[in-house]
Amino acid sequence: MAHAMSSVVERAVDSATGRRTSSSLPEGLDRAGLLFSTMMASRQPMFLAWGPSARLYYNDAYIPFLGSKHPSATGRPLLDVWPEIRDELAPLVERVFRGEAIQMDDIALTIDRGRGPEETHYAFSYTPVGEPGGTVLGLFCACAETTEQVRVLRLRDEAETALRESDDNYRHVVALSPQILWAADAQGHIVSAGPRWFDVTGMTEDEALGDGWARMLHPDDIASTLEAWRHSIETRRPVDLEYRLRVRDGRFRWFRAYAAPRMAPDGGVVRWYGLLEDIHERKVGEEHLRSILETVPDAMVVIDAKGTIRSFSKAAERLFGFGRTEVVGENVRLLMPEPYRSAHDGFLTRYEETGERRVIGVGRVVLGRRRDGSTFPMELSVGEVPTGDARHFIGFIRDLTENRRAEERFSQIQGELLHVSRYTALGEMASTLAHELNQPLTAISNYLRGCAPLLSSLPGQGGELVSEAIEEAAHQALRAGRIIRSMREFVTRGESRRQSEALPQLVEEASALALVGIREKGVRVAFRLDPTLPSVWVDRVQIQQVLLNLMRNAVEAMEAAPRRELTVTASSAGADLVEILVADTGPGIDPAVASKLFQPFVTTKRDGMGVGLSICRTIVEAHGGQISAMPNTEGGTVFRFTLRRSSPREIAHAF
Repeated sequence: MAHAMSSVVERAVDSATGRRTSSSLPEGLDRAGLLFSTMMASRQPMFLAWGPSARLYYNDAYIPFLGSKHPSATGRPLLDVWPEIRDELAPLVERVFRGEAIQMDDIALTIDRGRGPEETHYAFSYTPVGEPGGTVLGLFCACAETTEQVRVLRLRDEAETALRESDDNYRHVVALSPQILWAADAQGHIVSAGPRWFDVTGMTEDEALGDGWARMLHPDDIASTLEAWRHSIETRRPVDLEYRLRVRDGRFRWFRAYAAPRMAPDGGVVRWYGLLEDIHERKVGEEHLRSILETVPDAMVVIDAKGTIRSFSKAAERLFGFGRTEVVGENVRLLMPEPYRSAHDGFLTRYEETGERRVIGVGRVVLGRRRDGSTFPMELSVGEVPTGDARHFIGFIRDLTENRRAEERFSQIQGELLHVSRYTALGEMASTLAHELNQPLTAISNYLRGCAPLLSSLPGQGGELVSEAIEEAAHQALRAGRIIRSMREFVTRGESRRQSEALPQLVEEASALALVGIREKGVRVAFRLDPTLPSVWVDRVQIQQVLLNLMRNAVEAMEAAPRRELTVTASSAGADLVEILVADTGPGIDPAVASKLFQPFVTTKRDGMGVGLSICRTIVEAHGGQISAMPNTEGGTVFRFTLRRSSPREIAHAF
C-alpha cells in the first residue's frame, strides 16, 4: 500500500516539476500522497510547504503567482522563493508549523514576479499537515489572488465616497445658493427643490412637488409660462422664462427660470435641472427706466456692433413711422437716406478697427428717413454701452423740424417787431415834430399875412408884387402845417390788426426775444402768469413791442446791480382789464425824470433816443389802457400797463 502511494506521489512530483525521477520522494512526503495528488489535479491555486525547511511544491494554477520564479521555485524553501515578503510570511509559517490553522480573506503583499515590485492582494488558508496529534510535517495552502477585485472594490468605494461628497456638496450648494435649484422628471413634474423655495414661497414640500408650483404664478403669467414649459418638454430644448410668483407675504415678485435636460444615451430625458433667480429689483428698475424712456420726447434707438436694431422706443415709432416689430432685427440703415445709408456700416467698421469717433459722444445734425420715404432734420447723439464682450450703441434723436419752424417763426416775429419798432419810432418822432413845427409855421403865416397890407401900400408896382409874394408864402406855410397835421393824424391812427390773443403766449414770445443772453448777465427771471386769464383784444405785434421794450429796459437797468431779478406778472384788474407788471431790482428811476418819463426824447440812458417809453405809452393808450411806473418795494422799478379784455362779440367774431 505504501509503495503504491509513493508511486502516485512520485508521478505527481514528476508532473509538477516537469521531470522524471526514480529517486525517492523527500522524507515524509509520501505520507501526504493523496493530498498531494489532489492538489496537483486541482484548478484552484494550491501549494505545499514541506519538511523542516518548508520546501515549496505547487500545482499549475499557482504558476501565475510565481511568474518568473517558476520552475526554479519547486523544492526550494518557501521563504527563499519569496525573500521580498519574508517578514510577512515567516510568522505565519511558524504559527502553522506549531499546529495553528490560519485563514485570511485579504492580505496585501508587495512581490516581484519578474516585472518589478507590485502590490497584490490574496485570500488564503494555511493548514498544518501531519499525523493527528503528531508532529506537523508541512503546510497546505489553498489561495486566490484578489488584486483585481480589491482594485475594483477600491474604485467603487472611492466612487461612492466621491458621490457622497458630491451629494453633500450639492446639498450644501443648494442650501447656500442665492438661486433656487430644482429638478423635474422627464415629464416636467418637479421632484425636488432647494430649501430656499420653501422659504420664499411658504409652501410645504407636498404642496410644491409635482405641478403644485404653478399655483404660485401670477394670473397674467400662467398661460404663457405653462405653454413655454410644455413646448420645451416636447422639444427637449432648454427653457428661459421670466414670470411673477406669489411669495410668502402674498405679494408677487419677478423671477427668471432656466432649465435644461440631462439626456440619456438613448436620447431620452433623465432629468430636468433648473434654477430660479429673483430678478424683481432689476425688472422693476428696467420697467421704470423703460417707462421713462418711453415718455421722454427724444427718440431712442439701440443697435449692436453690426448696426442691427435691438431696441426702438415709442418716441422713435412716432418719429419714424415704423412699428417696433418692423425694425427690431433690421439694420439701422433703414432709418437713413443716402448718402448716410451706404456709408453707415463703414463708419462702424472703421470705429471698431481704429477707435476713431465721428458721431459717438459728439452730437451732430443729420437727416433721418421716415417710413414714407420723406426726410427730416434731426439732432443725433450716440453713446457707447459695453455689455460683457459685446458692444451696443444708444442713439438719442431729436426732431429738428419743429425747431426749424420755431426758428423761422422767431425770425418772423423778430422782423415784425423790428419793423413795428422802427415804424412806431418814426411815427412818434413825426408826431412830435408835427406838434412842434405846427406852431412856428402858424406864426410865420400870421406874420407874413400882417406884413402883406403894409407892403401893398408902398408906392409903385414893386410893393404890390412883394405883397403878393408875402401872401403866397403865408398860404404855403399854412399848407405845410396842414400836411404835418395830416401826417400826425395818420401816424397816430396807424394800421392796427387787432384780434383776440392769449396773454401768456404773447408774453412767452416776447420774452424769447427780449431775454436772449440774460444767463451770461446773471439775470434770474420769474414768470407769474395766471393760467385762467381771459384773452385780450390787441394787435399782437404792437403789444409784444411794449413787452420787449420794458423787459429790455429792465435787463439793462440791472447790469450793475448786485441782485438781478426780473419778474413778469399778469393778472386780472377789474371786470374789463388785465394788468401786466414788469419788475426789476435795478437802481430805480431818478425822481427828477420820473414825472416826464413817458414824454418823447426823455431818457436816462447815455446813448438813448428817449422814444421807447413814449412809443409804449402811445400803443397802450391806443389799446384803451394805461401805463405807469412806480418804485419796487424790493428795490428797482415796476412798470405797469393794462389791456382791455376781449368781449364775447369780439371772441365770436375771431372764430
